Amino acid sequence: MESEKKRLVDLAVRAGRKRQSPRTGFVHLFAADTAASDTIPMYENFCFAIALLRQKTAESILEAKILIERLIAFQNTEGNFPIYLHDFPRAWDGLMALRIAPLFVQIERHFGAVLGNDLRTAIKRALERALIFSAGKATEPLWEARLHALRGDGLSPFVPKTAEEWFEWLVNAQISGCPVEYDKIPYHPELQVFIGSGEKQERGEPMPCPIEWALAESSDFSRRLLRDHPEVLRASPLFPLTSAFNRVPESYALITDAEGVRILWGEDRLHSFSCPGFTLVSQEGEQLQMSLALSDPVDLGRNDCIEAALFCDIAPQTKVMIEGRKGMIFRLGERVQIQTPSLSIELSFQNQEGSGDFCGQISRANRPAEKGATGNLLYEAFDWQISLRTLRRSEGCKITVAISLDAAQRYR
Repeated sequence: MESEKKRLVDLAVRAGRKRQSPRTGFVHLFAADTAASDTIPMYENFCFAIALLRQKTAESILEAKILIERLIAFQNTEGNFPIYLHDFPRAWDGLMALRIAPLFVQIERHFGAVLGNDLRTAIKRALERALIFSAGKATEPLWEARLHALRGDGLSPFVPKTAEEWFEWLVNAQISGCPVEYDKIPYHPELQVFIGSGEKQERGEPMPCPIEWALAESSDFSRRLLRDHPEVLRASPLFPLTSAFNRVPESYALITDAEGVRILWGEDRLHSFSCPGFTLVSQEGEQLQMSLALSDPVDLGRNDCIEAALFCDIAPQTKVMIEGRKGMIFRLGERVQIQTPSLSIELSFQNQEGSGDFCGQISRANRPAEKGATGNLLYEAFDWQISLRTLRRSEGCKITVAISLDAAQRYR
């Protein structure tokens, strides 16, 4: 942990500076490959401008005003903005105007006094044109709520699920001025991680999302959030949240959603145990039971015959063993242990329904939610894969996994 307490805005400006071109003055970033530096995204550059304004120094405010003036010029005749500047005047995202419009509201609301008449007028006009363009585009509940908030009609009812939806909902709440019940947000304050629907993994740890920085700002950021990441730029529009989580969290987080079952815990890094496709059947204390119905008809030529797989991040302090010994191959009923300093997981597979022969295997691989295997790391494996390889089986097979958790100590 760094000795000096960092603010969200400091991390956002640092991330922007690292990706800012000395020739263009813009932040260069490509969402599909963070190593690419030849594209200029509109939204992230507006976020960088807000971060500069929030630093409240004469130099940063002047730079932000110049940047905003240059960006507004790329609003097309319809009132929308391109995803990347080189797309202008084409705007492939019909919701981009609704994404950027709250930034105009926040800039005018918090920094109108330092903008100057010309820039303040340009921002008002850009906002008006964005709202006119978006009037027929907001067909989904989340974006209908955004349009209502921008028009001053309050915060429409909407139940977010994913981290992206929660972020956009918080933006709606802030521009509408409505109070937020933070305890409803699926967030673990000790681990400083979002624990709602939608798994995204990046190079061995859960991929950071903007609301994590906003909710963690009232305390010291974890090592994961202190590291440089382009996503922190997108957190700039979220002004300080007076988050107060009354619940006392467990030392680990158990997450169940349509994608499967996950467990998160941490020491120096944030560990995860992911079970895609599995359903949590029962939980009694630290004892869990999961199940997975294998798909029919049987196709032994697909995915190397692996039909059930669990994933745990590879880390120096993590040990994966079979019946207490190192190994790679296991049978149904044998115990597989995952040991870290603060949490141990013991699991065993069983064939509950149907009949068949299966071979258990421990190998290196990447879970389906891994986003960091790109560029030079395209063939890098960040997970231990604990899988069942099907040798032969009947139709209608169901695999169950019994899990026992042992939390040795708390995260902090």
